[in-house]
Amino acid sequence: MKKRSTFEIRYLRTIIVFVFIATFSQLKAQDALFSQFYNNPIYYNPGYIGLNAGMRARFNYRDQWTGLPTDFKTYNFSMDVAERSIPGSGGLGLLVSSDRAGTGTIKSTNIGIGTAARIPIYTNMVAQMGFMVSYAQKTVNWDELVFSDQLNARYGNIYQTAFENPSSNRVSYPDFSVGGVYRFVETGSRWSNIQGTLGAAVHHVFTPNESFQGLNSPLPRKLVITGDLVLEIEQGRSSSYRSKRGSGGSSFKFNPGFQYEKQDDFSTYTLGLNILKSSIYFGVWFRNQDFNFFEARDAIFQVGFNAPWSKDSRCKIMYTYDYLITDLRTAGRASHEISLVFEFDNFSLFGGKTGGFNTGYRGSGAREMECCPF
Repeated sequence: MKKRSTFEIRYLRTIIVFVFIATFSQLKAQDALFSQFYNNPIYYNPGYIGLNAGMRARFNYRDQWTGLPTDFKTYNFSMDVAERSIPGSGGLGLLVSSDRAGTGTIKSTNIGIGTAARIPIYTNMVAQMGFMVSYAQKTVNWDELVFSDQLNARYGNIYQTAFENPSSNRVSYPDFSVGGVYRFVETGSRWSNIQGTLGAAVHHVFTPNESFQGLNSPLPRKLVITGDLVLEIEQGRSSSYRSKRGSGGSSFKFNPGFQYEKQDDFSTYTLGLNILKSSIYFGVWFRNQDFNFFEARDAIFQVGFNAPWSKDSRCKIMYTYDYLITDLRTAGRASHEISLVFEFDNFSLFGGKTGGFNTGYRGSGAREMECCPF
């Protein structure tokens, strides 16, 4: 077996101690973070449930800081269905998340169901309020943990620990989140279509206790604010907006956006731009812990493909590469994220006129209000 250097031992020791402290002590841990938050909307805000017509199913995978001995892997599945045939309904949603840290030593699982109420404001404006109730569970394999009193700076893990394993290796609790979304649609001389969305949500409303040892270790509330614009330029095609959106059409689309997250003392700002042209996605984003993007912590690069099956259904595949700009990149290296999205515009659980365009609106903005143009 290859003998580890003193530097490697100290580095591993630092990581192990950090993971242990952040998970089991009185310090507060962060929720899993996704770079493609626009492909994981109901994870961040239940107000997005049923905002677009039909059904959306999303699979997300993130492998964070691949250079660490114990990297962090997160798996996420979400699905929401719009139900306009039910008065006042935005839709129904399902969310399943699994987070693994320390080669599986610490695991978190969350299963949630949610719904949203839809509030028409005007022909080109709509708001939604949503909530989600979840069952959360965390488990730990005490036998695989290495504590600081076991480590020798030269020879590594050679001592016995004084830590006594708690009687329980899991903790479970109910969790609640609420959120709201506002959307508008406009047209102009330069842009054939403009769609703007602004949302805010609060997670862990009742700050559930996460302690494995019967202590008071509340999970802090998290505030999430997101906003984006989809700006579309038509290029020599007279077909309707709805027909173009399934195939990519001849339009050129810009999608600038931002996200702000705050959980206890942790704050994260993300700002960037996606572009869609001929079914190909490109994106560049920057993330930092303050609003100074000239000294950003992460540079995020995205590529993807929009594969239409028909006018009303499509599959989106996106890959994101997170590059650490700071000196931590030597140890943490990059993070990788993959999203797979399936969209079916004419799907309905209750056999109505689908979420499609049975909106109760009148006016030219009604159809675009239901669309997911990016």
